[in-house]
Amino acid sequence: MERIQRALEISRLQRPAQAAVAMAAAPAARSARVEPQAPPTELACYTINPGELRKRRVLLPQESGVAARAYRMLRAQLLQRARGGGLRVFGIVSAVSGEGKTLTAVNLALSLSAEPNQRVALVDFDLRHPSVAQTLGIAPSSGLETWLTSDRPVESVLCEIEGIERLCIAPTLAPLDASSETLATGRAGALLEEFKAADPESLVLIDLPPVLLGDDALTVAPLIDGFILVVTESKTRREDVERVLELLGRDRVIGTILNNSTESEQRAY
Repeated sequence: MERIQRALEISRLQRPAQAAVAMAAAPAARSARVEPQAPPTELACYTINPGELRKRRVLLPQESGVAARAYRMLRAQLLQRARGGGLRVFGIVSAVSGEGKTLTAVNLALSLSAEPNQRVALVDFDLRHPSVAQTLGIAPSSGLETWLTSDRPVESVLCEIEGIERLCIAPTLAPLDASSETLATGRAGALLEEFKAADPESLVLIDLPPVLLGDDALTVAPLIDGFILVVTESKTRREDVERVLELLGRDRVIGTILNNSTESEQRAY
């Protein structure tokens, strides 16, 4: 808990003045007694290419237009549910592949990060086909697949995006064959608990594998407060939606997002 909290605070407060602080602290460091404690770790920060992100339909917080307004409406509804019901951890799911769940998770996380005083963590638990980092166009040196199967410090696999405040990303870079077994070890739950404890007001969005194509989503379901189901107009089958609701529990699916809607812009909200 303390490691994530310290790392987030460093990234938020000390990054602009890192060099100046180091120079000012040097004389005092020589004369002061240093406690036997590992120094706080600043999270890795990556730059993004807005033009490339637009091609992938990634919406940065400053974007305008119908899709951006729709995500802001989704953000407002999610925050209302979260703050009214004490919900913190949300899983973004779909019935099958190709529904746009990862893009939805990324865009919703970016929209949430634009809300003042609201921090959000985006976690890629789609261990079979991870794509959060690829969607954002970043290339971290290590991901959750290394942390989940080792004893590395958790902050070593967390990162931020330059210019995007209040967003922490836990990417997965390489697929794992024993994905559900890995998620069941307890490390996944420990990560979510650390995020929740590091900032009592933060939300956690989790990109999960399609519900009907494996047992991963069901494995971590007890750790999640509510699910958002992503469906695609003229593609998602009604019986698949019914099966997802049956598996996850209707009362735990707090909302559904319709992609590729043919509704007019005036009704895009």
